[in-house]
Amino acid sequence: MNTDFFSGLSKQQMIVLGVGGAIVLFIVLGILGIIPIFKSSASLDPNFPTGKVTLQVWGIGDETSAFAAIQGAYQAQPVSKDVSIQYTKFDSVDAYETALTQALAEGRGPDVFMIKNDWVPKDVAKTVPAPLTLVTPFMVQQAFPQAVAKDVVLTATDNNQYVYALPLEFDALALLYNKDLFNAHAVVYPPTTWDAVVQLLPTLREVDAQKNITVSPIALGGAHTVQNFDDILSLLMLQSGAPIITQNGMMLDGPAQQAIAFYLQFANPTNVNYAWNDSLGNARDAFAAGKAAMIIDTHSAIAEILKKNNFMNIGTAPVPQLTTATQNAQTLASYWNLAVSRQSKQPYVAWHFVRFATMTPEVSAAYIQATGKLPALLSLINQDKEGVNSAFLKSFLVARTWARKDDEMIKSVWAQMLDNIALGKTDLGQGARIAQDEINSH
Repeated sequence: MNTDFFSGLSKQQMIVLGVGGAIVLFIVLGILGIIPIFKSSASLDPNFPTGKVTLQVWGIGDETSAFAAIQGAYQAQPVSKDVSIQYTKFDSVDAYETALTQALAEGRGPDVFMIKNDWVPKDVAKTVPAPLTLVTPFMVQQAFPQAVAKDVVLTATDNNQYVYALPLEFDALALLYNKDLFNAHAVVYPPTTWDAVVQLLPTLREVDAQKNITVSPIALGGAHTVQNFDDILSLLMLQSGAPIITQNGMMLDGPAQQAIAFYLQFANPTNVNYAWNDSLGNARDAFAAGKAAMIIDTHSAIAEILKKNNFMNIGTAPVPQLTTATQNAQTLASYWNLAVSRQSKQPYVAWHFVRFATMTPEVSAAYIQATGKLPALLSLINQDKEGVNSAFLKSFLVARTWARKDDEMIKSVWAQMLDNIALGKTDLGQGARIAQDEINSH
């Protein structure tokens, strides 16, 4: 080595050169990750507590493995490496609601729990909103279909808007049809409008010698055997332009009453569009058994139907519309979110986890892959909107909802309303007004 260069340097120049070399080496080691100089300040959250944290997460239907993948990715982050997730699965929605209500009333229960989109208004007192440093309403508007912000962004007592839940997945109503029945009756394409549905009724309807329906063209009109009748009725009201909810409460006026009448005609034996009878049993069961050619239902219902008939040839199409004008298309959203309990002792960590689980595309994609559900993130919807689930994914962009303060109470009142009108106990207008007043009195 040539030492002449160094021998010609002064002591001060040697010091400067040595310090400079040390700085360069320090930076190189930092870039390589050997020295953590480029970590922490940007990646670690100053609001995040130190030490080990365990989050209790409650959910419905999802296996532990679905959350294990999320937990692994979450713990790989430096900030959350000491956070563990304990997941509890419930199989029944009723059992879940009962256990959740009881646990929270007793000051215990989960830090994070699943909440259906139309439960958010009625369960707001059970939850704590996201800190604005983690999730803002604008972030929700940018990341998810427009229906999400309307469901999960609420105005608090301080008159500011906060995010109270974030979607794990997304679902909406679509048309499910039996391809084999369509082929047997030489029906090539599924109907795109309600007029087209009505036109298909004589073709797909099968009756016995006594004119009893043996194969229904479409399962509509019932209040007890069509288990999601309230969602279908909501869809018809939204498509008709009914506001449903106003500043003064529920409004079942002209457009809403037209939707009610349209729905009821399918279960009226004296109506030319008679298509469904409660004697056919549960609509999903009838569809699985080949006793109904079409139903209006969600993507999540397909798995339930295939369990009953694994060989069923199911087709999917966007839900029928009033017109063919695409700019007016609407469907009804139905999906599960994650919310943070007001009882949680670590609400910031809980919300940090919820944001990670729902708004990280790679993590959300892994959850969707593990559960067979459909994505809520617009980026993931866009990636697969031309695939096998296109009928659903494209409809997510035009999905709508409306605020239900108590969905079970509304469903019960609406069922009674439909029964009273169908049995002639009230006329259409009177029945709608009674239901409207009863719901508004709660």
